[in-house]
Amino acid sequence: MTERFARVARSGGELDAEELRTAIAAVEARPSSSSDLPPLAPEAHEAAATALRLLRYRPRSEHELRERLLDKEHPQDAVDEALDRVRAWGLVDDADFAEEWVRGRRKRRGRSRGALERELRNKGVAEVYIARAVGEIDESDDRQQAAELVRGRLDRRPVRGLSEPEVHGERRRLVAFLARRGYPTGLAVKVVDTELAAHASP
Repeated sequence: MTERFARVARSGGELDAEELRTAIAAVEARPSSSSDLPPLAPEAHEAAATALRLLRYRPRSEHELRERLLDKEHPQDAVDEALDRVRAWGLVDDADFAEEWVRGRRKRRGRSRGALERELRNKGVAEVYIARAVGEIDESDDRQQAAELVRGRLDRRPVRGLSEPEVHGERRRLVAFLARRGYPTGLAVKVVDTELAAHASP
């Protein structure tokens, strides 16, 4: 089961809720102890059960999972033991989490490299995993991604034939749109001006 879960988490596609529930159900169906995994202490067992409930919704970083368990007032020692067991089950791995986060947020939300780095830091992912996950994204990739986002908006709202004030308003909206996705102001302005000029041409 854990190998299947890891393959899904590292694949090009998203890990959906059904795949996650399937992986967790397989864990829960295991005996409470085995030759390689001894029984958990009672409080750790409760913390591990809470961790599984949290993971049913979506993959999480280890820091994120730890914080949620502590917020739910599980003792620190129990949380440590539970997280050791969740790692052994293959259900939490920050390297895989970071890579999947970058793929998903880049594809679905068009986030910039900088935004992805900030999001992963906020989730407590180690810098080494962040660097590896965003390592193939450079400034030219961000520029191309931003241009595709703007083209998509302009395809739905053509600017040809708009008055000058209307075009200026659209320009402000598009720059703000890119800013919300983490693109620097200078890059956003250049991309928006280029795409506006291209879409305004006959």
